[in-house]
Amino acid sequence: MEAIECRDVWMIYKTFLERETVALQGVNLKIEQGEIFGILGPNGAGKTTLISIMSTILVPTKGEVKILGLDAFKNTKFVRRKINIASGSRMPWGLRVYECLKFYAMCYGIKDDKKVEELLEMFELKDHRNLRFDELSAGNRQKLNLARALLNDPEIIFLDEPTANLDPDVAKRIREFILDLNEKGKTVVLTTHNMREAEKLCDRIAFLKGGKVYAVGDLNYFKKLIKKREKIVVEFSGEVDLKSLKYPYELDGNKLTVFVEDSEKEIVDLMVKLQGSKIESIKVEGVTLEDVFIEIAKLRY
Repeated sequence: MEAIECRDVWMIYKTFLERETVALQGVNLKIEQGEIFGILGPNGAGKTTLISIMSTILVPTKGEVKILGLDAFKNTKFVRRKINIASGSRMPWGLRVYECLKFYAMCYGIKDDKKVEELLEMFELKDHRNLRFDELSAGNRQKLNLARALLNDPEIIFLDEPTANLDPDVAKRIREFILDLNEKGKTVVLTTHNMREAEKLCDRIAFLKGGKVYAVGDLNYFKKLIKKREKIVVEFSGEVDLKSLKYPYELDGNKLTVFVEDSEKEIVDLMVKLQGSKIESIKVEGVTLEDVFIEIAKLRY
């Protein structure tokens, strides 16, 4: 049984003048239990809209969403006991850290403090328990937001840009928390603009473009999809006839990056084409998710 299944999901907004804006178009998606699943795409692709629908915050214009085998909008009360979402860092600003968690615990019908204390410990917030939310750093606000999302011990956790605008050390700690949650059997669905983060965390990824799912798979699948498995990075001096190159390439000053499927087969031919210049250095690297993202963003769909 899938953790989440979307069938032909559409989201159409109507403006004040009754004009329609299509945010999602016929989204079909299956997310397995126990995986970390990434939803990527350029701004305006529909990532936040999709995660809001899957977490029952928004009702789609049409289509079906199943959570743990149940229709999410016919069994909303039960489904919401099984899921939670951390989106942004919105909390009652006047409440202290402990009071925030206690307030939301009461909303979930949790009367004792055991769960609250466990989460304060887990997210390293015990020393900040008496600080107001508006006194917290951005990193601690995000930790508190994650702690709140775990109060009901959800099976599925939705994270919308969990490390956005955080310092590198705090972002690293948040990623460690996400991996820890997944090791405990939680299904994690996240959106992010950080390609390296998605590459480190996600088992599979869906690329959204123009409100549609362009493709779903792991990094190797996307490398095959764009037919770029490796890149040859050459630093050179002198003139290069780039018109003679048969491969996709990027030129940044005196650094040439050439994308190929098999570097062993192509590197000799590349050296022949560069023989009129002086090669300062050459190295072969694997194609990253960022390279894939840039290529897919260029495609018309």
